[in-house]
Amino acid sequence: RRCSALPVVLDALAMGAVGELGRFAQPVALTPHAGEMAHLTGTPKEAIEREAGDAAGDAARRWNAVVALKGAATHVAAADGRHWLHEGGNAGLATSGSGDTLAGIIVGLAARGAALEQACVWGVALHAAAGNALAARLGLLGYLARELPAEIPRLMQALAHG
Repeated sequence: RRCSALPVVLDALAMGAVGELGRFAQPVALTPHAGEMAHLTGTPKEAIEREAGDAAGDAARRWNAVVALKGAATHVAAADGRHWLHEGGNAGLATSGSGDTLAGIIVGLAARGAALEQACVWGVALHAAAGNALAARLGLLGYLARELPAEIPRLMQALAHG
């Protein structure tokens, strides 16, 4: 089934569409954490956490999606078998709303023309870097998810002129 001619990123409850729509005609991005992936697949959360890379890859192939399976290490998997692993960020990113912020970063990158795979990989890295910048200034648990987006333009500027 086709969702849209534009890139689509599904997070949180919106990911429930995979149960209704099945395999997507064009790739969409999904950004579950282990608990959400367990709900979507019927696989125990512990198994998802233990084999996160395989779980992300299986879901990407099953749904024709780019899956960013969030956790202390985030696995990004594409339906064609490509896989990226990001280990970084900090515990402050586990705050409420942080996943919504990540989805927004990915949407913003896709809106600027990045392919979904690239938007997901860059989004995960920028999200983690924003968390690290805030932790350095405010403390590991001293920042809120709503403060993350303000860090992104500076980080992108630094990368562009790196």
